[in-house]
Amino acid sequence: MKNQTTRHQQQSLASQADPYEIYQRAVQSPEVDIELIQMIYQSCHTEPAFHLREDFCGTGFTLSHWIQQGDEYTGEGFDIATEPVQWGRQNNFVTLKDAGKRGVLHVADARDASDNKPDIRIAFNFSYWVFQQRVELKKYFQLAFDDLKKGGMLMVDATGGTEALSEEPYETEMAGFNLVWQQKNFSPVDHTADLTLRFCFEDGSELPAYQYRWRVWSVAEIVELMNEVGFADVQVWWQDDDAPGLGYYITQTGVNQPCWIACISGCK
Repeated sequence: MKNQTTRHQQQSLASQADPYEIYQRAVQSPEVDIELIQMIYQSCHTEPAFHLREDFCGTGFTLSHWIQQGDEYTGEGFDIATEPVQWGRQNNFVTLKDAGKRGVLHVADARDASDNKPDIRIAFNFSYWVFQQRVELKKYFQLAFDDLKKGGMLMVDATGGTEALSEEPYETEMAGFNLVWQQKNFSPVDHTADLTLRFCFEDGSELPAYQYRWRVWSVAEIVELMNEVGFADVQVWWQDDDAPGLGYYITQTGVNQPCWIACISGCK
């Protein structure tokens, strides 16, 4: 028993942490996101959205909160990675019992068609930046446009500023750990980079880093592509904590800052 206790005491904090639970805590805020999604949708619709599609959904954390809004709320999530999807099914949906059946997670490409045409289709946390070529991103937007209901909306987020082009690490203190965000091998020619997310604990241990190869897209490029594939009334919603409501406002210019975040929406 003494030896077992000693071994347990020597375990690192990282080895005791669930990487998916940590990722959800560090990166996602589903309640806030859902409120924003509905606000933007209702800026040009008289009724709220009910059927959501979450692309690059991972554990489906946002979707699991979406369906808890009421019995009429349904949704689908798409991600090609089997492990996070399975974790999400067991930890985010099974616990909801019958309500969890209104959300379906697909181990499938984000370019695949929905089972049911969504009111809103989202790609958050800059996940769609895995498409590094213009033709690839345009094809994704075209498929999303075709997949939506008539009057449906695509919503994506974007970030930028000098910090978005930097290779310096950015550390955010969380409860029990720190999140370290860093780009490496950034190319000023094509704006591709290797992104890593690391979770560092008080004892010096770390979870294995999440790693992505992506392209840092500009808002202008995103808006142009959405217009090209047929989206109407493409709007840029700029994050500003001092803005009324949820801290976002529509803009055609933005604000030149070291780091900014925006949402881009377009209707079918």
